[in-house]
Amino acid sequence: MAITTSPRRDVSIDYLRATLTLMVLAHHSSLAYTTFAHFDKQDIYRSTAPVVDVTRWLFLDYAENFNDVFFMSLMFFVSGLFVYPALRRHGTYGFIRGRLLRLGLPFSFSVVFLMPVAYYASWQLTGRSTGFADFYRRLAEHGFASGPEWFIWVLLFFGVVLALILVPLQRWMAAAERLMLSLRDHPFVTFTAIYFLAALVYLPLLARYGFGAWADLVTSPFSFQICRIGLYALWFVFGFLVGAPSFADGLLSREGPLARHWRLWISGCFVAYNALVIVPRVYPQPTLEAFLWVLSCVASCFGFLALFRGIEMTPRLWMNSLSRSAYVMYLVHYVFITWTQRVVLDRPIHAGIKFLFVFLSTTLLSWLTAQILLRIPKLKTIL
Repeated sequence: MAITTSPRRDVSIDYLRATLTLMVLAHHSSLAYTTFAHFDKQDIYRSTAPVVDVTRWLFLDYAENFNDVFFMSLMFFVSGLFVYPALRRHGTYGFIRGRLLRLGLPFSFSVVFLMPVAYYASWQLTGRSTGFADFYRRLAEHGFASGPEWFIWVLLFFGVVLALILVPLQRWMAAAERLMLSLRDHPFVTFTAIYFLAALVYLPLLARYGFGAWADLVTSPFSFQICRIGLYALWFVFGFLVGAPSFADGLLSREGPLARHWRLWISGCFVAYNALVIVPRVYPQPTLEAFLWVLSCVASCFGFLALFRGIEMTPRLWMNSLSRSAYVMYLVHYVFITWTQRVVLDRPIHAGIKFLFVFLSTTLLSWLTAQILLRIPKLKTIL
């Protein structure tokens, strides 16, 4: 059903954000059923997922990895698009205060109350569970886990640091805005530059710390994946710069070549990903695979941006609802993920059907939770 909306409202970025949120839900729904999944009873946080099933499906390896290569980088980019307009509206102090309220408060609540409920589904599988109260006491003593909420605190950290850095650099913003506008007609040059910058910030950390290493910033629950932190910062700053002069006038202009040739860009993202999947099997060189990983990441980000800016989108009630609910859905979804995976754990059902059950159930329950919370006036202003 199409709805009437203001002609000035551009829903493409809203719908991209909602799509990325659904991809996050699908990603976490699939991890219990990948062929590489393993569960560590001694330390559940070293498992590939809180709940790991005996049924597996190779296709989920392919689909899950496609998401994993790029979707969080693109989430940081989209989040960065609106930072400079918010800074101009509210000033540095108002911006930081708003970020602490909108990001810091939900992060704290999620880590202290939601993540323990989510991870208790995992703790029960260790055979050492003596009740939720005992599990919560252990968390309080040894440190809470952030789970997927790591994105929230890192986004808060990036935003605050950028706002403070911008104070002495404000005089350079006019030149930066002109540069960003000039990218409108040069998407391939921009793609090449971002590729080399992404390789520069990602590959040294990958070589030093490996792919799966996580660390805490000072203490838990402020955890982050070491090799990707520079990559995420790059995409956040890139989004900030693209959004500074109004994102619709530069690289993401609907009349620009990136949007006009969206079919080419979205095809390129799948070509790059399949190269990442196939080439290392033929030529098993870690360095080559790492460069292909970066290529796939950048190609998918540009491909999805081209797709959502290039297609003329008719506003839809259900997509508008998903877009408005996306933040809440991200915050609460992990509770539903782990417990719906527990419901079908080790049952003789195809892994694909289990995945669909978990994903659809989580999407529905997360959306319903958002509808309830967004009806509370004080929460609505935060969420």
